[in-house]
Amino acid sequence: MSYFEMVSPSLIRHIPELVAWLIGIVLAVKMVRRGGGKTEKLLLSGCSLMFAAQLVSPFLSGLVSLLLREGWRTPQTVGLILSLPMSILRIAGLVCLVYAFWVRFRAMKQVSA
Repeated sequence: MSYFEMVSPSLIRHIPELVAWLIGIVLAVKMVRRGGGKTEKLLLSGCSLMFAAQLVSPFLSGLVSLLLREGWRTPQTVGLILSLPMSILRIAGLVCLVYAFWVRFRAMKQVSA
């Protein structure tokens, strides 16, 4: 079984999430082009990071299978080496998104008060 045969079912399964994050990126780009500030840029970076994490995830899972077949160390070691960067990428995207919404709604609360 080739690498792309291992990756394609997982990539197909991730298509709805990829489309959702892509829509978020398109909306954030529109907001930034209309004069968006810091929050819109954070939204754009958060959506981009989450899109990248969803896009890279199937390829890394295929790489884990390929490395284990090649005789690399234990599955736990290979999984840790590949899942640690993915976790950091997802947490960075989540932090950007949460901070963007927090700043936006805190600013709206101050304006309305």
